[in-house]
Amino acid sequence: MSGPVTRLLARCLPAGLWPRRALVAALLLGAALALWLWAGGAAGLGGAAAPLPPPDRLVLVLPDDADDADAHVMAWRDAAAELGFPLESVRASQLLRRDGALPGAALILPDTIHRRMNDALVARLDHWVRGGGHLMLVFDAGVVDMNGRYHPQQSRLSTLAGLRYGLYGELRAGMLIEQPAWVDQSALAALGLPPGKLMRRGSELPLTSAQPAPGPDEQLAVVSYHYGRLRYPMFATAGAYDGQRLMHGDGQHLVAGVHKLGRGEVLFVNLPLSYLKLRTDGLLLHTFLQLFARDRVGLPQLSAMPDARGALVMNWHVDSGAAVPAMEKLAALGAFEQGPYSVHLTAGPDVDIPGDRLGMDLARNPEMQRWVQRFASRGDEVGSHGGWIHNEFGRLISSQDHRLSSQMIERNTQAVADASGKPVIEYSAPTGNHPAWVTPWLEARGVRAYYFTGDIGMAPTRSYQDGLRGPTDMWAFPVLSFGRQAAFEEAAASQVPEADIAAWLRDVSDYCADHQTLRLMYFHPPGIALFPQAFAAWMAHTRELVDQQRLRWLTMAQYANFANRRLQVQWQLTAGPTAGPQGQQQLQASHPDSLAQMSWLLPAAHYARPRLLAGEARIVLAGGQWQVHAGAGRQLLLGLAAAPAPGTTQAQADGLPAALQPTILLPSTAPRVPAGQPVAPLPLLPPALPRAS
Repeated sequence: MSGPVTRLLARCLPAGLWPRRALVAALLLGAALALWLWAGGAAGLGGAAAPLPPPDRLVLVLPDDADDADAHVMAWRDAAAELGFPLESVRASQLLRRDGALPGAALILPDTIHRRMNDALVARLDHWVRGGGHLMLVFDAGVVDMNGRYHPQQSRLSTLAGLRYGLYGELRAGMLIEQPAWVDQSALAALGLPPGKLMRRGSELPLTSAQPAPGPDEQLAVVSYHYGRLRYPMFATAGAYDGQRLMHGDGQHLVAGVHKLGRGEVLFVNLPLSYLKLRTDGLLLHTFLQLFARDRVGLPQLSAMPDARGALVMNWHVDSGAAVPAMEKLAALGAFEQGPYSVHLTAGPDVDIPGDRLGMDLARNPEMQRWVQRFASRGDEVGSHGGWIHNEFGRLISSQDHRLSSQMIERNTQAVADASGKPVIEYSAPTGNHPAWVTPWLEARGVRAYYFTGDIGMAPTRSYQDGLRGPTDMWAFPVLSFGRQAAFEEAAASQVPEADIAAWLRDVSDYCADHQTLRLMYFHPPGIALFPQAFAAWMAHTRELVDQQRLRWLTMAQYANFANRRLQVQWQLTAGPTAGPQGQQQLQASHPDSLAQMSWLLPAAHYARPRLLAGEARIVLAGGQWQVHAGAGRQLLLGLAAAPAPGTTQAQADGLPAALQPTILLPSTAPRVPAGQPVAPLPLLPPALPRAS
């Protein structure tokens, strides 16, 4: 990340100070007070506003002139769709009307696109939060007035954030700083960052289960492949923070925290989340959006995983002649007793330069051809690892004519397809060099999944590059790194102890199983010989998790197919009867073909056991959440009620004898909705703009 503060300053600091005229200040104050009273503030002057109902939807607050096709808007919609939360949008002027539909909404004020805001909206949001509203306030949202001028003291939203920021009057350009992002030990579980993404101060090894647990005052920096500790642009903050701090910078500048205000609360994230996502660093936007929607607001979530079960992708890069003898060693370590895997080959006879004869020369290599046939017969997905001459292709693709690079990809793809007897539908870039133009080029040729060295640490995503997203149905699979290293060869060169690699591998498997998510690990076959015991122990541990049905192996193409089918699910929460078996809310879902493998997750702290009103589903309670696993039907209808009060049993809440209350509901006998009778579905989300990686 080079100079993000410099780039942000170019956007954030053309504005002058607000005019310091007493008359203007008085008029603004009067307008805000009038709005407060008009909106029912304090029920006049001194009364209490009526409490808001529990949130049931996410709403992105946009300026009136925002373009729905703007990449900054689509980034939020993409993230919500991939995480499994329906996301609506509302214009600022709508919130200022009496029918602004704030009840039931959890609001997001996004960075970058909503920097301008008038005083009336600031006052409206403050009043709404105090009445019980949930707000996610991101970075520079509302930091300037409608004329693009900063407040002379601090951001007008400082009270909502819980401390002073946007200190243009004091610091001018110095109000924006660039610092590491340190995660507070108490926030580790809430943020749920994957293994390999956090590093202690003074250490070059990422945190693993082999190390002592972090102490209460210990600082853990966010790190990434190659870069190590990342430095992020943020506002300098001032004053004591009276909320729950999640992340901070050096000098105790607040990076993220949850602040109570009246009956409501604000998640303040002092990072340009959409700005970062559009520049191949989307992990934190997804992390904080999930924290807000699932953990703070308590909304139901459509799981990103088939059957809500964790998964791993093992991506082999077979890119030289040295890989051929390593295959037998892999077999001896038990690598091929599991799977399926994504096996990608660079098929040419050379590696560094034409004529060096260091490649595998697949077309004239009977031994490697037999391995390719073995992969295909096992159900592995045999894909293309770029362009014929591994290192030269990776070195030149960003500078040479696109036609030359595409010819090398086509040549490599054809050789792999000839050897496997199947079309190539997966791709990985040699040396990780994947320019933005490659993504739509691959999509036009049937590829839907590709390995990616951006968005490090994320689950599969439709990745943005150069500020845009690739085709809607193209899925990037970011590599998961061990701090600065991703491949075993890199770890060995850095003299990482094998015990640390073993702990990290085990942690990754447990993380995917526990968090019901997916991560990609990548290897070169010769590299396994550098950490054979760690790899063998990992294979044994993943076998245990697979046997327990907590984890599965998937190929990149398998997950991409599921993810694209999942995007066709239409679902929504609607108000239901306030009492009785129908529930206080209803979850309606439909799919044009089948809801099979789709699962909804509902926090048990917020919801009683869901009631199946129509469709097919299996409902279980596990890990503090109700899991609703849909059957093969095309429609589903659930009745939802609030969780019973503490001390109330589920049987008492249902009004039935305890003996009649099963802990697990087997496949429902509720009547199936006939095909062709939709349950009033709403679109989940409009598909976001293509996002290149």
